Amino acid sequence: MRKEKRVTGLSIVPGKGVGKAYFVGRATQQTSLVSISRQDVGDQIMRFNEIRERAKEEYRKYAESINGAGTFDASILNIYEHILDDPAFIGQVVETITTKLFDLETSIRLVSNDFIKRFSAAGTSYFKERVSDMVEVCEKLVSYINLDEGRTRTFLEPIVLVVLRTFTPSDILRHDIDKMQAIVSASGGKTSHAAILARSYGIPVVSGIRGISEVIRPGDQLYVDADRATVFIRPPASMVARYEREKPPREEINRLKKKWKRPAYTRDGIAIEVMSNVSLVNDVDTANEFGADGVGLVRSEYLLANRKEFPSEDEQGSFYESIFKKIGSKHCVVRMMDIGGDKTPDFLKMPSEFNPFMGWRAIRILLERQDLFEIQLRAAMRAGQKANYSIMLPMVTTLQEWLDAKAVISGVAKKLGVKTPPCGVLFEVPLAVLEMGSFMREIDFASIGTNDLLQYLSAADRNNPKVNYLYNPIEPAFLKILRSAIDTSKDHGKPLSICGEMAGDPFHTALLVGFGLKRFSVNPRTIPIIKELISTISFAEAAEATSHIEALDSPDETERWVKRINRRLVGDVLQKLPLPSDF
Repeated sequence: MRKEKRVTGLSIVPGKGVGKAYFVGRATQQTSLVSISRQDVGDQIMRFNEIRERAKEEYRKYAESINGAGTFDASILNIYEHILDDPAFIGQVVETITTKLFDLETSIRLVSNDFIKRFSAAGTSYFKERVSDMVEVCEKLVSYINLDEGRTRTFLEPIVLVVLRTFTPSDILRHDIDKMQAIVSASGGKTSHAAILARSYGIPVVSGIRGISEVIRPGDQLYVDADRATVFIRPPASMVARYEREKPPREEINRLKKKWKRPAYTRDGIAIEVMSNVSLVNDVDTANEFGADGVGLVRSEYLLANRKEFPSEDEQGSFYESIFKKIGSKHCVVRMMDIGGDKTPDFLKMPSEFNPFMGWRAIRILLERQDLFEIQLRAAMRAGQKANYSIMLPMVTTLQEWLDAKAVISGVAKKLGVKTPPCGVLFEVPLAVLEMGSFMREIDFASIGTNDLLQYLSAADRNNPKVNYLYNPIEPAFLKILRSAIDTSKDHGKPLSICGEMAGDPFHTALLVGFGLKRFSVNPRTIPIIKELISTISFAEAAEATSHIEALDSPDETERWVKRINRRLVGDVLQKLPLPSDF
């Protein structure tokens, strides 16, 4: 009998799931070269054109089936049609067939691998994520060659999809989603289209498992804990039983969703807003479904995905108008595009940087490329004439950057003849946080991006397993900075939210309420959980319980302290609540 084993990777979509391993895919790079005769060239090219059209039709059907379900924007699938119609891709496949006399499958795989190598060598996460798009199209076309056309595989028992390459949207859509408990993949990132689709269906994903086919075998029982980026292979029965026992009944999940359509108040009557972070128009539907009090962060960078040019004012305006219409009279915070870092579009022809996350990005680009900044501002302002919205600037470091940006915003509003919307700063640079008092005299509101702020403070990449132990949101120094920032906003009478992952972690809810936070911005599926916890907390008691932070010196001590706070303020409610992936 094979022993229990555990492997770790990267958490792409949080959550937990148990099921039998079901293998799909093979490494695209492993290509057998199959030759053809000169007289077969015409037939192979004709077959190529046929399967391209069939693939495009299947993507259109996928889009029709997805629209209105989940939070996945089906228009994302258009990128695959663009690849299938790309003259460079078509030309290289035809040339490989014609000049090298390889068969259609060989030619598709060789050309796809060439694109994949170029994307992988691009040097940014943005382009590396496009690898999965190329894998998707390659595997789709090859499936038609091998007569595996568009069939949805159904299962009698729960499965965990084990993908031996980069996982793709078709891997999800062509298998029984109701039985799919999790996905384990050799590769694939958080911003890939497949990750967005999995997230919309609440399917946990762990990626980056090395030697996946060597450690997992078809039919193995798997317990995937994507919250900890861990896969347990052949877990003990007690572990599986505990997982099944701790899964909340569907009735409890539905009760919480229905209950928290309304605002949340602490036990002593203090209103706490719980807003939603969104990236796509359909995310707003989910935010409304889960009781969001508004949208605390609109990430608009997805408009740049797979683009050869900056999106037009009309296109961006349509995006914002759709979001404003869906959110209604509730407040919506539009973050200006955080271009750069891992979101580097090709059309900007940005210089290669040794450390792009600390280089030319976000507000630094927007101030230098005011033409792009003004296009986005005009789009938001025209769309928002009847909306309750505000504008937030990312990655601001100095007060002068803010003043320069505010002048551009005011200038655009004046030219349009509209009122300048409230404007604020996303505090994620330590230098700006240390000068928050100066900012507060100028800005209308503030938000703290705890993810980047903590990375910059700790000089540690949270996705790097060698150093991510330093990325600890309950590091005493970090908590003291957060508390000071919240106090500063309160002293100046300016609203402040937290929109990083820390805000959506139920373990930190009582702590943040105790610090005085009155606006959370979180993943939509987390909203009922955070609201339920807020309703059990006394604002005054939480403030008193968290007042001793100055005496803390180590993360271990802080963790024990936070656990004591949770026991005192929320009792066993925290242990009984569902996870976001349960919804």
